[in-house]
Amino acid sequence: MWSSLCKLVLVFDFDNTITIGDMLDELIEKYSANDDWKVWEAAWIAGDLPARDCLRLQIENLRVRREALLEHLASTRIDPSFARIVDWARPRQVDVIIVSDSFLPFIRQILGNNAIEGVPVFANDLEFAGERLIPSFPFHDPAFPRSANAKARHLVPFRDHTIIFAGDGRSDLDAALTSDIVFAKDSLAKELEARSIPFHPFGTLEPILAFLEARQKDAAQAKKGSIAEIP
Repeated sequence: MWSSLCKLVLVFDFDNTITIGDMLDELIEKYSANDDWKVWEAAWIAGDLPARDCLRLQIENLRVRREALLEHLASTRIDPSFARIVDWARPRQVDVIIVSDSFLPFIRQILGNNAIEGVPVFANDLEFAGERLIPSFPFHDPAFPRSANAKARHLVPFRDHTIIFAGDGRSDLDAALTSDIVFAKDSLAKELEARSIPFHPFGTLEPILAFLEARQKDAAQAKKGSIAEIP
């Protein structure tokens, strides 16, 4: 039972969690100069290449101008339930944050295209130099080699909160292990299942919104019952 909704934080991965499909994978497939990205991806999955090195190589291998890339992102859509979750959280002073191994300019562009504003984003960064992209990793921590952005570190300020996390990939595992309630799909769900760690499966974000609304209703009924018991 939540003692206070204000002590709740909602943490979301971005690609294939908030977005419909994996935006970053699509960009890498479409704009890579060659197929070397597949070799690096396989090495990362096998555990032979840290996530930061894999992403750095893949992003540096892209050949696309900023204008063309951002135009391509105009077709990227997000799960409609995310906006509803943000609308649910704001009047209740519940924090919503995004932690992603994708890149800040991409995420900000997509959120803006979908009229989502004011949600803090912790992600990798990049600059454009003609047709080349220059990645940077301000939140990298060698202690978390599964992700280029040490997602679990962003949860530290919320240790006194109930942390609800939603994600789909290997880079989400450390954050999931740090959270109180986890919604998972795809490779994250498989990893948690293999470790016998409980989670809520999801396909879209609708079950997360339903979970929040149900818990809020339960908390309100419990509070009403406590007041009724006062002589």
